[in-house]
Amino acid sequence: MRCRRPVHGGASPGLCARHSRAHTPRHFAGVLRVLADCRPAANALRSLRLAGRALAHAALLAAALSLPAHAGVTPVASRVIFPVGDAEQSVQLFNVNTYPVLVQAWIDDGRIEAVPQESTAPFVTLPPIFRMGAGDQTSLRIIHSGAKLPSDRESLFWLNLYEIPGLPKNQPDKTQSVMVTMRTQIKVFVRPAGLPYGAPEPRKRLVFSLAKAAGKLSLKIDNPTPYYATFSAILVKAGGRSQQITPDMVAPLSASTLELDQLGAEAGETAEVLFSLIDDDGNPVVESVKAAITP
Repeated sequence: MRCRRPVHGGASPGLCARHSRAHTPRHFAGVLRVLADCRPAANALRSLRLAGRALAHAALLAAALSLPAHAGVTPVASRVIFPVGDAEQSVQLFNVNTYPVLVQAWIDDGRIEAVPQESTAPFVTLPPIFRMGAGDQTSLRIIHSGAKLPSDRESLFWLNLYEIPGLPKNQPDKTQSVMVTMRTQIKVFVRPAGLPYGAPEPRKRLVFSLAKAAGKLSLKIDNPTPYYATFSAILVKAGGRSQQITPDMVAPLSASTLELDQLGAEAGETAEVLFSLIDDDGNPVVESVKAAITP
């Protein structure tokens, strides 16, 4: 989910940006508890390696979960899975603001500069425009038009929620203030029937490779699956150093290359890549692989 906050002049209640952060003390405790349960007392070196690995996993998970949230109109889920053949899906929305808002909803290809009238996405949202009072909950319907989409891979669209705060009734006409509007986008994955394996499988089939050229290190991610691979964080450990990067997605049957720092690693060495993928429920799942560094 991503939020944009265009700012426009006008009269409004004088809103501030809202920030919240999800902390993960339980995850850290859980990792360390598992470590304590399985640590062999007679092998101090292995214990230290396990501790370092556990803390790296915990740090990566903390980075994955510590994402800022700004939306006032908040969907229950961070993504919509739309199986091909279904006529419609519904999304529950909550207005966590302490004031009413007017909301416009539509689905498009995700370009932030696009307006609803330009959308060619095969979906209709009902209602397209609606009011939500403070603390209200409503159900938004997403209806598929029946247009054909690729049958061998997922297709991606974005649900847009554009919220405009209401004006206070008792504010003088000449009062100078700023109105802050919010545009939230969440992913809509259209999933064909009959794909060769289930959605949890892609994280085991992703291929990571590292290459060093002209003093720079690059990480290539190959996604040979029919599913989108949505990352929340990647941690590369090589040459006694580590670097965290935050890619977004790798499309089905495609690849993405990311530039890294040198990390003190040389061609021929082996790096460890820890990565966090977002599953269908919006939860991060941490995995780890080894990758050789090639010239």
